[in-house]
Amino acid sequence: MRCSGFLRLPAVITTIAAAGATAAVLAAPEAHACEGAWVKPVDGAVVDPFRAPPHAYGPGNRGIDLAAGAGTPVRAAGDGVVAFAGQVGGALHVVVEHAGGLRTTYAFLESTGVRAKQRVTRGQVIGATGGTGAGQPANSMHFGLRLGDRYVDPSVLFAPCDLTEIVHLAPVDQPAREPWDRLHAAGVGTIQVERGGGGLVGDIAGALGSVASVAGDAAGAAWDTVSGAGGTVAGAAARYGTTLFRELARRASDALARSPVAGLLSVLGEFASRFSDWWEQRGKCSDDSPAADGTGGSTHLLLAVGGINSSGGPDHPTLNLDAEALGYHDDEVTYFSYAPDGGRYQPEDTWGDLLRAANLLDAQLRRSQRDHPGREVDLIAHSQGGVVVDVFLQEVYQPGDPGLPPIGNVVTLSSPHEGAPLATSAQNWRDHPIGKAVVDAAGEHLPVPPVDAPSVTQVDEDSPFLRALWRRRLPDHIDFTTIGATDDVVVPATQIGVPGATEVVVNVGGGPLDDHSNLPDDPKALRAVRAALEGRPPPCTGAGDGLRGAVMPVLISRVEHGLGALPGFP
Repeated sequence: MRCSGFLRLPAVITTIAAAGATAAVLAAPEAHACEGAWVKPVDGAVVDPFRAPPHAYGPGNRGIDLAAGAGTPVRAAGDGVVAFAGQVGGALHVVVEHAGGLRTTYAFLESTGVRAKQRVTRGQVIGATGGTGAGQPANSMHFGLRLGDRYVDPSVLFAPCDLTEIVHLAPVDQPAREPWDRLHAAGVGTIQVERGGGGLVGDIAGALGSVASVAGDAAGAAWDTVSGAGGTVAGAAARYGTTLFRELARRASDALARSPVAGLLSVLGEFASRFSDWWEQRGKCSDDSPAADGTGGSTHLLLAVGGINSSGGPDHPTLNLDAEALGYHDDEVTYFSYAPDGGRYQPEDTWGDLLRAANLLDAQLRRSQRDHPGREVDLIAHSQGGVVVDVFLQEVYQPGDPGLPPIGNVVTLSSPHEGAPLATSAQNWRDHPIGKAVVDAAGEHLPVPPVDAPSVTQVDEDSPFLRALWRRRLPDHIDFTTIGATDDVVVPATQIGVPGATEVVVNVGGGPLDDHSNLPDDPKALRAVRAALEGRPPPCTGAGDGLRGAVMPVLISRVEHGLGALPGFP
């Protein structure tokens, strides 16, 4: 059936099973657009389609992901009113309410041009692409659609008007509500479990993230059921009661979301999400990975990149990496230099601009190509050195450039690819008069880089530098492995993620203050490095280390973020 404009259907069709007294509610919109009534937010193809979750907190894709390069204008799909515009979990989102109980979501934006309660028209630009998020395909934006409280496939908005498509918008076996959104919007915390998942463990993670507001939403849904059964006799009273009850439920839920209980639930949700990741990796790891004992390896050259406050030079080790245990010979190993002339450098040389350092890395690789034409080079980096490699691969490296050697394996050890919470907190302190005095005094009396050093400000999680760095994905042909330590307080393992990379977290043992510096020489870490160099699956970790790797990094990063949010500080 084809039509123009809008198709109007009854809002709810209810079927009651006589034997079990089980109600299956099949919802359809009061107003649904036919072909041409809606526009796609961006013109790109669908790179990840809608995948309905098996139940409310299960894995799936609750929308579609559309190809779009950074900076692409994002258009409102239809006329409506902006219900929300702001950050959710560090990424910008816009939600627009439309007639007929429809809501569209535009997620992982770089910028927005609208505000809450603003009326928008179909095709109006509301923001631009370029943001990132866990599980989000590179160079894409996420577009979601809700019918009432149910996620449905947004693709139906752009299809010809067909009655059967409308009727199947809301499956009868899908629960009525996914209530973590209000928790996110309240700024309580982020639980990255909505897309992808790990079976039962992923379900638990999602459930933990939503407990804080599920009571209010369930009460609202229950009232909807009662009011719907009231029929025409009490129609007006039921509608009024529904509105009042939903408002009370919303206020109670919002209050709970701001309470310490919600914060605790958010932390528990992060624990469960990370443990879910470990559970998934059990099917992708190996129990018989060989130790780094001097045998095997990649047969490539090695360029090792030290971190902040390191020192040394091309022929003088800048990090305590046991290259011999990884199978490299002495004449195959050189070390990156932060010095402008490529020679010996001092700790203060590591405090400069990371793009400048990436260009120095480019120059050193070109020297390797001149000295060893065509010989592949592995990059193994520690701490800040991993970000130098990121910048090189993203901003400087040109695949196929004959002046550069082939890049073999890339392995980073405790590198803040997602920023360093301590750097973020330090920048917050520096913006406060008292805090600035404290950090300045610390810089004068402790062996730490100054908080206003370019490289420190660049690894602030909120820095424009870091946001711009991850606007696009790393080159596809790069084999990237990122390794972290469970108890690292300098770079918590929550911060080591790289899109498309293999991620490994190991329990180094010893004191947490030593994990960061000891990781490059730790036997477990070296085992994982060898596996990466030889193209093997990463070594498996036991349940105890998996649980520790889920809990400790979250606790460490939460404490460090809290340092930058002390009372009276911005």
